[in-house]
Amino acid sequence: MSPSTSVRARRAVIVGGVRTPFVKAFAEFTRMDTIALGVTAVRALLERFPLPRAELDALVWGGVILPGTAPNVGREIVLDAGLPHAIEAMTVTRACASGLQAIALGVAQIERGEADVVIAGGSDSTSNAEIKLPQKWVHAFAPLALKGKATPAEYISVVSQLAPFTDLMPTRPRIAERTTGEVMGEAAERMAARNEIDRAAQDAFAMRSHHRAAAAMASGRFADELCVVETHDGQRVHADTLVRADTSLERLAKLRPVFAKSGTLTAGNSTALTDGAACVLLMTEEKARALGLKARRSPSAVWTPPTSC
Repeated sequence: MSPSTSVRARRAVIVGGVRTPFVKAFAEFTRMDTIALGVTAVRALLERFPLPRAELDALVWGGVILPGTAPNVGREIVLDAGLPHAIEAMTVTRACASGLQAIALGVAQIERGEADVVIAGGSDSTSNAEIKLPQKWVHAFAPLALKGKATPAEYISVVSQLAPFTDLMPTRPRIAERTTGEVMGEAAERMAARNEIDRAAQDAFAMRSHHRAAAAMASGRFADELCVVETHDGQRVHADTLVRADTSLERLAKLRPVFAKSGTLTAGNSTALTDGAACVLLMTEEKARALGLKARRSPSAVWTPPTSC
């Protein structure tokens, strides 16, 4: 890659962006992991903004729920999308800011002169959060597995040493902070109490958000940014399924707190467990002009790709 201008004069711009619909976990996108969702968004982006694949320098991707067997989701997206293998790809995770951090890093690459064209975005599949085996299992059986030719008797001997079995059950997926053990909702409960944000205010904000989103969907405001996703069973998903146009303060008030017995956060005023992906096409102003593409906005005005907290 030969930068088209000097580093000092470079300015990154957003040519455009695409996102999948955002749907509830364990629904339409259950069989699509975070890599598949990312591939879908990237392919849709390149269909809308066609450019020679040789012009792509890098892909930066954000995610919270990274697969254990393929933690560099960005690299897997490049490969699965059939993009040139020479494209640099990396993955960043920063809790709910992962997608936005990916965009910031993509902008920095361009403005430092390291790239001319970058795809940046994020995806998460709550449906495919991994269920972990307790480390007691791993420490017991890994040496036998690495040995390669362990006998059935050796495995039986290890099993007998694991008793009692009460602490050997797989743990349910939980996107919690390691140092505190808290999930986002539990931390939000403390934040709401500290800042004196009561249940009524949270319910009113949630209702207003859903009503505004429903109005935007009805007016076609999201049409330009959405791509249609075809699922494993042939279903075509055209729109977000998380929006509740008919929600009301009365309905929200009937919901029980989720994260604390006497708390204020409920399933109605909290973020839903979500599957989805989004990405933007970044490049220098000069490169956009050379390719005949129009810069739509500066990076500071972009929406944030989804992450799950």
